[in-house]
Amino acid sequence: MTTTPESPYVQPLCQHPALDGWMQWPSIRMWVRRDGMRLDIVSLAPAREARTDFVLLPCDEEVLVLLGQIAACGSRASLYVTHLNPAYDKRLVLCGRRATGAVRVHGSVPMVRDRLYTRTRTAMLNVASVHRTAGRSDAAVVWSALARRILVAKRTANKAGKGRSVRAVSGGLPTLGLRN
Repeated sequence: MTTTPESPYVQPLCQHPALDGWMQWPSIRMWVRRDGMRLDIVSLAPAREARTDFVLLPCDEEVLVLLGQIAACGSRASLYVTHLNPAYDKRLVLCGRRATGAVRVHGSVPMVRDRLYTRTRTAMLNVASVHRTAGRSDAAVVWSALARRILVAKRTANKAGKGRSVRAVSGGLPTLGLRN
């Protein structure tokens, strides 16, 4: 069995688990200003006339992998938010850029990178749990592997940033940016 994102075992959930209310789903606090039901501004930092709101993480594999890359590897991609169910629900969910009604989140993503990492990994493990309780153990294994992949990527990114400086390596002599 492969654990690639293209695996046929990664089955989408029919609806977001937060709609059922039986599972606590990870969310991130953001500041939201609305114009009726339309989103006017969504920000990671306080904004004028904006109120705090909790934005849910998605249960879609493609978007969760993207959020994991943003959080773990330091990708510079932007975050986007849309309504969970625009017909009757005011709750918001992180989404991809091309989603219907997507609004770009303003603010510095590195400010929430650690929170985004933990919540994304938790969401992946929750999706694995949903598949496991539904009797789809193959899908649960794939989702657990995706969560593990984000954990490994985060550890690798942390190790890459912690090294000896060029000056320490060269003993104070100029090296023209080369490391030994």
